[in-house]
Amino acid sequence: MSQLVPQVCQLSHAGFRMLGDPVFRLSEGARVPSMVMRLEKQEAVLPLRSVAREFGVDPDSPDGQMLNLIEQALDFVVALRLGDTLPSELNGGKASWKPTEQDRMLATSRVRHNLVRCVFARMGQSVTLSGTMTPGWEDTAGNRDLMKKAIDGAAAQLDGAEVAEVTEGIGSLSEEMACIETMRRTLMRGIARPREKLLALQIIEVPVSRRDTVKQVQALARRGLKEITDRFDQVDARLDDILAMLRDLPAAIAGLRRQRDWLYRTGQAWEPMFADWAAAPNHYDDFLWRVVERSYSFLAPRFMSFQEWATAGSLLKQKEARVTVW
Repeated sequence: MSQLVPQVCQLSHAGFRMLGDPVFRLSEGARVPSMVMRLEKQEAVLPLRSVAREFGVDPDSPDGQMLNLIEQALDFVVALRLGDTLPSELNGGKASWKPTEQDRMLATSRVRHNLVRCVFARMGQSVTLSGTMTPGWEDTAGNRDLMKKAIDGAAAQLDGAEVAEVTEGIGSLSEEMACIETMRRTLMRGIARPREKLLALQIIEVPVSRRDTVKQVQALARRGLKEITDRFDQVDARLDDILAMLRDLPAAIAGLRRQRDWLYRTGQAWEPMFADWAAAPNHYDDFLWRVVERSYSFLAPRFMSFQEWATAGSLLKQKEARVTVW
């Protein structure tokens, strides 16, 4: 029987109590999970893994497992203190953050549209829906009738499920999809800046000595951005067969939550780069070059292949070897 994830941030080692009221958060810049405390009016930031080694915390002990959970929790919350409730995401639960009302409406409309399309296609019938690009399309008289027929048809196709079960399932999927739509809106807005400025940058504008670096950053950015858009494509493909999702609702919800959490963590990781490119100029200059350099530092460890990484390291060593020391 699997062990339940603890609900509250608690550590029993006496060392943590001796440090007053420590705060767990990501460090500035490198964003390393850390313990922050006050020492003689100054702030000390200690990596969690270093603290665990210093205190001799066994990774398999309750404290070791809690430190691992704290690391995971910092993907979803800014900070934690002892006694705080851990984010519900750690237990595969609902999001600890709320989607906007507009995203809820959009998700509900998308889920219902897919239901109508899927059910009538299974019955070999074609239907014409009006206004489906606008959230709330299902509230018009003609569309409302089609929606009712789709729910009845889904109940019949799902091995005689009750209409109430189908309605409840549609509501549950809509709630989970609302979080996906929030992430779609925020991530696509963030992606727009690197696309407009980095990927559209004309290499001819760049000094010859820097062109290879810019090309490499562009290639790595394309890989990273594609990884994000592929996730949304996977969700949309899954939603295309909404009857299969309703047939095994717990598995469908678990799958959507895994995608939601991956997208949320990815958004947090990419945010500094998105902000950099939002502030960057639309033309090449020294400011844009500094943004390119920071982007390389972010992208290379994540999206370079091992062979590329090894080659880059070898070239760097060769350059260092050619430096003359006086």
